[in-house]
Amino acid sequence: MKQFFLSARKVVFTVSALCALGVTPARALEPRTWVVIDGRTVEAELKKVSGDQVTLLDGQSRQIVLTKSMLSFGDLDYIKENSPEQKASGGFAPTSTMKPALPNPAKLARVDPKTFTKSPDVFSIEVGEPFQVLETPHFKVMYIKPADPGDVAELAERLWVDTAFFHSSFGQKFRQRKMAIFLCPTDESYRYVGEWYAGLMNAAGQKEAAAKITATWPKSAAGTVHLPRAIADKNAVLEEGRVFRAYKPTATTQARPEMVRGVWDSFRTNCLASDLLRAQAGYVQSFGAKGYYAITTGHAFYKEILLTGKSETSLLSATMSGSGSVAGLNSAGGFKDARNWAQELKKQVRKGDIKADLDNLFAHDQENADEKINVLAYSFARYLENSPEHLSAFNALVQRISTSGQMPDPNDIAKIYGLADGKALEADWIKYIGGPDFH
Repeated sequence: MKQFFLSARKVVFTVSALCALGVTPARALEPRTWVVIDGRTVEAELKKVSGDQVTLLDGQSRQIVLTKSMLSFGDLDYIKENSPEQKASGGFAPTSTMKPALPNPAKLARVDPKTFTKSPDVFSIEVGEPFQVLETPHFKVMYIKPADPGDVAELAERLWVDTAFFHSSFGQKFRQRKMAIFLCPTDESYRYVGEWYAGLMNAAGQKEAAAKITATWPKSAAGTVHLPRAIADKNAVLEEGRVFRAYKPTATTQARPEMVRGVWDSFRTNCLASDLLRAQAGYVQSFGAKGYYAITTGHAFYKEILLTGKSETSLLSATMSGSGSVAGLNSAGGFKDARNWAQELKKQVRKGDIKADLDNLFAHDQENADEKINVLAYSFARYLENSPEHLSAFNALVQRISTSGQMPDPNDIAKIYGLADGKALEADWIKYIGGPDFH
């Protein structure tokens, strides 16, 4: 049997907060996607764990030996969940009193745009020019020239690595399908996609959704589309796709649109970070949706600001009626500059102008959230993902949403995070807002 090793010379950090795993799986496990620290992926099944070494078996029966420090948090959570001895040990056993630095896989990942390929296929809708297709390992970027798909394709792949790094089952959702991203270079092409999508909803009998799309689509800078199963199957894509205006607004209708360029566009980062978290969490039933908006929107703002250093996404309308997102200046209330959100929120919570109340935060959704709710959601996302232990709990929380189709209430979230109840969770979140780690 052949065996090979992946070098550990490029290791950027060590997960010192995770305990040593010295166990062998008690049962045969299914192949899955493993994410190496530099962004490479390996399709293999877990064979054994011995000390600091993890042995995988790929589809050609070759053994791949990695150190735990090379693997993603999601991989380590998977090992923990599939190792009875590790479950019994209680999970984490810190080996250092120092707080480990959290990795930033979206920035560290090796993404080579030269590996992206132009497909001979096109994607056509009822009206307008057909979309060309650029394929990456996990996305199909549909575009019409002069829109250039390269930057958004690289951004999407980097955010895919980021999500896979922290969520143990995320890669499985992309084993047979990719996510569709549409780039529209003109008002006309963007309008055509909105009309086509509203027509799909009408044909499916979803008249109210179709009317909402028709009303909100023209005002948005980006939208989501839920493709019928037949279209998704035909194109081997997930049912939810993202549509972007690929151009900046112009002063007059006669001016030639300027295409959006650059990988780290903050608005696109917000939208795609939200899309990928929803791909992992799945959609929730209406009776169990309380809090889902806070989790997904807060996470999107967190990733946007972490990765780009700013926010260009409107606080008042991060998601418009479920169909579109708006780029533009942030709203008033002291939160115009995203670099000051933490300090401004600290001040307003301390003065009592804003109350960090989980029940109130979870009661809001895309229809009634204001800038204060969205910044509170941002702070809650930061709290939920602020340490290796919390990232492991966040993985478990999102997995719970995925399997149950509903949001856990604050009491259940508290238990996932090792706290007594929702009040303890709220108190810990408020403490985090007031502490030095939230800045």
